[in-house]
Amino acid sequence: MYQDGIGNEFEHAHQKGLTRGFDLGWSYKGRFDRQIINDHLDMLETQYNKLVDNDDKQRILSQKSVLRDVLKTMKDHQNNREFIT
Repeated sequence: MYQDGIGNEFEHAHQKGLTRGFDLGWSYKGRFDRQIINDHLDMLETQYNKLVDNDDKQRILSQKSVLRDVLKTMKDHQNNREFIT
């Protein structure tokens, strides 16, 4: 279809650009998702510092633990494409 492979070189460059764009989008989305979770952790910390009841404090600590686990899972996930160059 293409002479001398010229079309294939252009197609390869195009596909590489698409992949790079996807990787950059993935990085942006990952930072965005992590920021939402970190903001929520900050809010929970503020709430925790205002509480007196130990049961309420334990509930907040449990929520914070789950959110930290989610952050770690996102970072370590096999499909995490952040920081790909």
